[in-house]
Amino acid sequence: MQRRMARWLPAAVILALNLNGPFALAVPFSYNTGSQMLVGQIETPAYTDQGVTYGPFGANYSFTQIFDGASVVRQVQLNFTFDQNFTTTQQQAFRSAAESGAEGIWNNRAVITDTTTQKSFPLLVDVRTTGPVFDHNIFVNSGTGRSNADVWYAGSVTAGVMAHEVGHNLGLYDEYIGGGVDRYPNPTLSTALMGTGANDENPQVLSRYYQGYLDFMTGLNPGHQFSIVMAPEPSTLLMSLSGVIGILFFRRQRSLLSRERSAGRN
Repeated sequence: MQRRMARWLPAAVILALNLNGPFALAVPFSYNTGSQMLVGQIETPAYTDQGVTYGPFGANYSFTQIFDGASVVRQVQLNFTFDQNFTTTQQQAFRSAAESGAEGIWNNRAVITDTTTQKSFPLLVDVRTTGPVFDHNIFVNSGTGRSNADVWYAGSVTAGVMAHEVGHNLGLYDEYIGGGVDRYPNPTLSTALMGTGANDENPQVLSRYYQGYLDFMTGLNPGHQFSIVMAPEPSTLLMSLSGVIGILFFRRQRSLLSRERSAGRN
């Protein structure tokens, strides 16, 4: 069950041109711009699969979706707190890695297209960690373990896992048995980002993950017909490079700190 509260903010209007041939007249099409804050909860009652009981599960989501005339963005503010093993430099490195890692998975995957004008707008996730108002609180443990929506383990978390957990922050369910699925029986399952593919080096991002963007644009611009168009899957290198660099930098900083502490004890 998904509970939702929405708050609309002021909108403006932009114009696009419809050119259907070299001699056609330019017909203006207007688009409303604006933003909307969504706050709610995803819930999964306890269920039993093959003799094993899972759950119940529950997670809050909160984010702001924005259409500025150039792109459709879901912006989420994450408030990271860290255990005592992190230096200030390492904390900032981890924040940067989280932003670039999650965005590297989510972005450049899909556009929303006006089927009349053929004008397209990129669908983006904007992860921010600066506040001052935050959507989610996440504790970062310096060790290894299985991350979830509330606790991330810096020693083992990957860009794919970061993007998966951000998916929960945006209101998406798990798509694997043992997680917070959308229903049981007959849950929605996949080997993609919200399913078992979160641990893959290049997790697949499915068009249904962007359904909320489509709903937002349709509500903001009634009378227009929009559709989601997925981009070809990016190469592993191009998709994950920024996130991997950020994570490696953080882990190098932590290794250097450990060496300094060892030298100090000697």
